[in-house]
Amino acid sequence: MKQRMEPHSSVRRIATLQQGFTLLEVMVAAGVLSVGLLGLAGLSGMSLGKNVDANDLSRVTNIAADMAERIQNNRQRVLDYHNTNTAVACAQSASTQRMALGDCVQWQTLMAGSGLQGAAGVVTATRLDPDPTANPVTMNRFLVTVTVSWQTRKSDVSTVRTKTAVFTTMVAPE
Repeated sequence: MKQRMEPHSSVRRIATLQQGFTLLEVMVAAGVLSVGLLGLAGLSGMSLGKNVDANDLSRVTNIAADMAERIQNNRQRVLDYHNTNTAVACAQSASTQRMALGDCVQWQTLMAGSGLQGAAGVVTATRLDPDPTANPVTMNRFLVTVTVSWQTRKSDVSTVRTKTAVFTTMVAPE
């Protein structure tokens, strides 16, 4: 007698023959995964470099704000800070410009201890209004520019380059 097959038994037999993945499917999945991981590794290196740059910029901002606050604190003698440069010796006089000289020395120390490579700062102060001796009605305002330059660190994804940040503020004596 001929045995009759039920439709369910043929489906079971096909299902038992096709269990698991083939070697080709596993290799394709591993290739897709490795391409994704390589892209992620590249992004993490770039992200680390950008974090270092952001940290440096935060330090530079704090250093420049420190000097701007020092000048604001001594606003009656703003021109004493003109051409202050951390790369050279402080030019202020110890007898007539004592506070500006102390601020310059402290700013040089702060710049040297900042951890920034090749850090240098320059301050310029320019009178915006006419000379108050000739025109006593003037507001006697000054434009103060604090410029800080430094070198970025070399990493796997970037080269060493010089960066400059310029901060400007207006100072008016009371």
